[in-house]
Amino acid sequence: MDILSMWQQSLPLLENSMTQVVYDTAIISIVPLSYENGVITLKTNRDFYKPSIEKRYLSEITRCLRSVSGIGDIEVRIVSPEDFDETNLVRRKNYDRTNLRRRYNFDTFVKGKCNELAYAAAEAIAEHPGQTEYNPLFLYGGVGLGKTHIMHSIGNYVVDKFPHLNVLYVTSEGFTNDFVDALREKRMDDFKKKYRSLDILLMDDVQFLEKKEGTQEELFHTFNILHGNNKQIIFTSDQPPKELANLEARLTSRFAMGLMTDVSIPDYETRSAILEKKLDIEHLNIPQLVKDFITRNIISNIRDLEGALNKLTAYAKLTNAKITLELAEEVLKDLLTPNQKPDVTVPHIQQVVASHFGVTTADLAGRKRTQSIVMPRQIAMYLSRKLLDVSLPDVGKFFGGRDHSTVIHSCEKIANEIETDEKLRVTVNDLERSIQGD
Repeated sequence: MDILSMWQQSLPLLENSMTQVVYDTAIISIVPLSYENGVITLKTNRDFYKPSIEKRYLSEITRCLRSVSGIGDIEVRIVSPEDFDETNLVRRKNYDRTNLRRRYNFDTFVKGKCNELAYAAAEAIAEHPGQTEYNPLFLYGGVGLGKTHIMHSIGNYVVDKFPHLNVLYVTSEGFTNDFVDALREKRMDDFKKKYRSLDILLMDDVQFLEKKEGTQEELFHTFNILHGNNKQIIFTSDQPPKELANLEARLTSRFAMGLMTDVSIPDYETRSAILEKKLDIEHLNIPQLVKDFITRNIISNIRDLEGALNKLTAYAKLTNAKITLELAEEVLKDLLTPNQKPDVTVPHIQQVVASHFGVTTADLAGRKRTQSIVMPRQIAMYLSRKLLDVSLPDVGKFFGGRDHSTVIHSCEKIANEIETDEKLRVTVNDLERSIQGD
């Protein structure tokens, strides 16, 4: 579907969702300009319309365009005549070179136990890029948990506060493609200048560099130059550096030079806050029962949570249906099963326990023996034995290679203490329910 068709099909939806005066003055005069890299650019014919549209109606415009196109991650940018003067064009062109997405910022991010350390480090880096001990920052965790959002938040904050800095967001695939193109076209000097002159490099999904020896070599040298010049580097991956077996050791050792922190599965409270934030941003209101239903049943990641809400609200809008619990159960049946159970594994248990206590899964498998880590580690071992048919040695392997006697001691200690410690018993029972998705 081309941009003009998308816009024309969106107009009836927009007309039904706002006053006729607003539609006739601010909306009908909008002209669709382009659709590139997931961003639709719309031009209003009056400069003074732009702030009002962005503040009050942008989320509705975005939602309608997503509905008619079927593309869930479309972004919408509003421009006006003043954006086409020479100064603003230069500013916009500089921002476009960053590959950043405006909607991923600190204001739209929800902080919880699952991302507390990552968020705090991101804020510190954004205020003082390249000047903290968190260089590089290495974020790891599963798909759709917010790593990319944090990364873009840093970039957007820096661009706004330090516009003179040279910022670039790139996926590992994009970096690889640039490298291959530069080799083929004999433009390696341009490639090196592009990446080695950066003030902030944001690289997503470095796990996809596995087995790409030439690209790894180039990243290794780029890293050394940037880091040596106190330039900020941020990486994301689905695994911590030590588990990236097919990356060169000299590269993974550099990933681990600064701060490594995981972004884990959000707990119920964080999922609820994320849903409320999404509803607030898009000026939506749905019944509390429906909110609880979505939050309780979408437990895998943030992306699925937002996708479920988008599908439900789009269906209600297009069919003029009232959003009820019954409608949610029907519309979302293909995305979730009521009371769906997660795949319970030792890593899943570790993630839930670590998130609850505000530590990392790496802490649970590590050698630290502070009480703030020892107790969560012992609880995770106890629940692994209770909920899974896993041998003592196999449990120990997930906790840094501990022997079976250590696992036995941990399990017996927790089993004995929950008999006398009411607070601990409640905590362990709550964790068990969370692990099983109850």
